[in-house]
Amino acid sequence: MEAKGHNTPLSEEECRQLLRGHTLGRVSWAADGAVQILPVSYVVAEDLIVFRTASGSLLSQLEQPHQVGFEIDDLDPTTQTGWSVLVHGESGAGDPVDGRRTEPWAPGERTIVVAIRPSAYSGRAIAAS
Repeated sequence: MEAKGHNTPLSEEECRQLLRGHTLGRVSWAADGAVQILPVSYVVAEDLIVFRTASGSLLSQLEQPHQVGFEIDDLDPTTQTGWSVLVHGESGAGDPVDGRRTEPWAPGERTIVVAIRPSAYSGRAIAAS
C-alpha cells in the first residue's frame, strides 16, 4: 500500500528562514500558576525574536528572564497542507533600536521591548495527500 501525505521534520535553518519571513507568532510561558499563550507581532534581529508590549501588560513580565516557547505556523485547511515552527528560549529586555523595527498590531503605546534568545528550534511540514 502506497503511503499518502507527509509529516516531515524541518531543519534548524528551515525554521530560522520561516521565522525571518513572518511577523506574527505566539509566545507562551508559565505565569501565576497558569500557562499563558499570547499573539505578538515580531521581527528577527540577528538571532533574537523581538516584540513590543505595553508597560504593565501580561507580556511585560517577559522583560525579565523567563523560559518561553514561541510558535509560528501556516496551515491551509483547503489543501490540508502546512507547517509549524516551535522555538524554545529565554526572554529578557530587548534593544530599543530593534524594537522600533516592530509594528505592533495592538493599539496603544508599546514602549517595552522584549527579546527572546532561542536555545532550540523544531518544526514540521505536513500534507494529508
